[in-house]
Amino acid sequence: MQIDLTKSRLLSSLVLHYGELVNHVNRHFGSRHFAEDVVHDVCIQLMENPPAAEIRAPLSYLRKASMNRAMDRSRHEKVSGNYIAGLSSDEGEGIHFYDGAAALEFAQKIEQIKKMIDALPKKQRQVFLLHQLYEIPQHEIAIEMGISANMVSRHFIKALENITIARKQLSI
Repeated sequence: MQIDLTKSRLLSSLVLHYGELVNHVNRHFGSRHFAEDVVHDVCIQLMENPPAAEIRAPLSYLRKASMNRAMDRSRHEKVSGNYIAGLSSDEGEGIHFYDGAAALEFAQKIEQIKKMIDALPKKQRQVFLLHQLYEIPQHEIAIEMGISANMVSRHFIKALENITIARKQLSI
């Protein structure tokens, strides 16, 4: 019951301070649209995975969560932009970005990556996906899975090693 109450308090605080949170992110990143997307991401994250412990300073917690999410999102957009720019300058001579062959190659690479992840042992796959895809901290994964944080770290490192080996074999 405590988790539901904590979730409810945080979401209420998010609604109450929505404008303030958006303005806080906007001041640091200079885009209101980006800031709104970040605060929406935080809202979804809280609904899907509320903190286990009671948060004593909800606004402070939400500001920190919003800034962390904004930094993650900003890094992701920068890396994506660099990747697309690299495609257009390195490999893109004479190839339109929406070229069917390039789209097919991309889809095939995604399929190979899915197969690599599916081939991981169950616990490695679970830890890898929770940490990389859902951005859940390793200590929270340990609590969720009922294993030590050290074991979570070992599963994650082993998953990365297995994926690296598979990538080399498939030349991805």
